Amino acid sequence: MKQSVYDLTQQHRSIRNFKDEPLSDEVVKQLVEAGQMASTSSYIQAYSIIGVRDPEIKKALKEVSGQQYVVDNGYLFVYVIDYYRHSLINEKENGNMNTSFESAEGLLVGAIDVALAAENVALTAEDMGYGVVFLGSLRNDVAKVSEILDLPEHVFPLFGMAVGIPSDNDQGSPKQRLPFEHVFHENKYNADKVAQLEQIERYDKDIQNYYEQRTNGQRSETWSEQIVNMMSQKTRPDILERLNQKGFIKK
Repeated sequence: MKQSVYDLTQQHRSIRNFKDEPLSDEVVKQLVEAGQMASTSSYIQAYSIIGVRDPEIKKALKEVSGQQYVVDNGYLFVYVIDYYRHSLINEKENGNMNTSFESAEGLLVGAIDVALAAENVALTAEDMGYGVVFLGSLRNDVAKVSEILDLPEHVFPLFGMAVGIPSDNDQGSPKQRLPFEHVFHENKYNADKVAQLEQIERYDKDIQNYYEQRTNGQRSETWSEQIVNMMSQKTRPDILERLNQKGFIKK
């Protein structure tokens, strides 16, 4: 009996070691078509998906990412906010659409469209037996990524996704998420500090146990410690400047 979509979501984990087996053109087309059927705000479809097979382009993107699985995978997708087509329509129709796609709201619409399409691709790939890993590391140097992929104005790279058949030695397991009651708020947001901190403390213990078991005691870190270490660093400070250069957040 085929598993449900719910069961599939509960098995998700990032795959970072893939077999050297490329995806066929047919599979790539099916994955992109699945992404295209995701919901899109007001039918705007403010995204594009760039597929990368060329090993030299993968190597160049790996220099930005620093992650080997940008090169070693079955296929690489790069997801971009895309208002280039809208700018062409705007010019042809002598419209005033730039007040929309150059705004902060336009940026949010594009980012949401990208995320929805990408998640459709990820779920479909996993349903086909492939593994995936998202690559936010491509934002380490968005100017370089734009140069490598020839991205015009009003097109901005958000993240990549490596897809492929998991290698036999990939023994990862799904990582426990925050407790249901911590994420789900019914009717109104529950900002009770005591309750929130108690939930986080319990979750910290669960994650610490997860890392200890997974690494045979080599790693012992709570979720809070991991988040503080990561979010206390100033990362990618040029993003706003790069967005402005690409024609975003001008309004």
